[in-house]
Amino acid sequence: MGWSRADLTALMGDAVTFGVQHVERGGIPFVGVVVGADGYVSPFGVNRVRETGDPTAHAEIVAIRDTIRARQTTDLTAYSLLATGEPCGICYRFALDHGIGTIYVAVPADEVAALGFDYRSSYAAARVDRAALAGSTVVPLTVPDGLAPFHRFLAVN
Repeated sequence: MGWSRADLTALMGDAVTFGVQHVERGGIPFVGVVVGADGYVSPFGVNRVRETGDPTAHAEIVAIRDTIRARQTTDLTAYSLLATGEPCGICYRFALDHGIGTIYVAVPADEVAALGFDYRSSYAAARVDRAALAGSTVVPLTVPDGLAPFHRFLAVN
């Protein structure tokens, strides 16, 4: 199964809705989900740093780890990542190191930084060149209310 733009947009919209729900349960407003060319969809990964004490338990990494376990492979070249907020450097590095070729982003890092979630300094530390990734590896996938999880987080915290 190939993923159409409409399919990916619908899934990203579901991820955004899930992000709002996660925030309302006390979570952090980032969601990641991995999709495979064969129709695979990972569970929604959410940031679990607070719950686990694991500083790498970011939403995208949680989704990628779930995929690695479920698919029993670390080669994710046939997979794409959807992220409600542009991944930080460590999440980009983890995705790229596992072969993920396309990363769809609902809200770019500059927009979430304006809301107080500024992790842009992590790119240099993780050796991630955002400019080189833009347009080929990183594809914008805007959805209505993409900022809703972030706004909800700010409203309840």
